[in-house]
Amino acid sequence: MRQTLTRVALAVASLAFCAGCGGDTSAASAAPSSDAAASPAAPGSPVTCDLRPRTPPGEAASWTHPAQSFYSPSDPDIPTGASLDHLLVKDDAVVVEYSTRLPAASVDALREWTYLQTAAVAVPGKDAPALRAMIASTELVCDGVDTMQLSELARSRTLGQSAGHGDAG
Repeated sequence: MRQTLTRVALAVASLAFCAGCGGDTSAASAAPSSDAAASPAAPGSPVTCDLRPRTPPGEAASWTHPAQSFYSPSDPDIPTGASLDHLLVKDDAVVVEYSTRLPAASVDALREWTYLQTAAVAVPGKDAPALRAMIASTELVCDGVDTMQLSELARSRTLGQSAGHGDAG
């Protein structure tokens, strides 16, 4: 029972996306790496990832904040591209697109990871690459799920620095 309550509390906390919307403003981390070379996976992990710089998307005119942190392919209200772009630009969020062909254990690991993060959302994406994680300035492309590398990407953000804004436009 206690573990269930903790998981629910973490899921609710992870939905707080921005300073202007009541998000976490206390965390600060190192700047993202500028290396565009392939990143080695965690010791013992067969997953290979490539860290690349990316141009932040433009602000979308019409967006909504997601109702949850993890979306499965069968969820009816998967966030739109405009809403995901808003999260990247205004909320300093981590957006993860994952292949629907990933093994169930990998999807479960990704689901657990998203619920333990602040300002992270995972949505089903194209089947290739297996995983694409983004912050406004950086993209991590992987051939599987490596939560250690996802966490490093998430830590490279400076939370609390997002621009204030109101409800969906």
